[in-house]
Amino acid sequence: MMNETSYAPSSLAEEDVPSTTTERIIAEVWAEVLNLDEVGRHDNFFDLGGHSVLATQAVARLCVALGRHLPERALFDWPTVATLASALPDYPAAEQDVRIRRR
Repeated sequence: MMNETSYAPSSLAEEDVPSTTTERIIAEVWAEVLNLDEVGRHDNFFDLGGHSVLATQAVARLCVALGRHLPERALFDWPTVATLASALPDYPAAEQDVRIRRR
């Protein structure tokens, strides 16, 4: 699980610093996947060097970190931290692992 207090941007303009817990989690995941020190709330995933394979990795990590089911194309539809964070309420929370028992 992400440490909420670990995000300490040093070079982002004040208006670009992720401002919610959700934005901070998204920015941390993107920074990890893209091998960057920090990501701002208005940064575009693809402008930062992201591509389809990295987008798939980022979405998989975000599903775990945020506990949400996101479509694989989420970063193509919402390529900034802010737009993705604002779209999250439209997606269901991840459910617990449910196994079918055979009789």
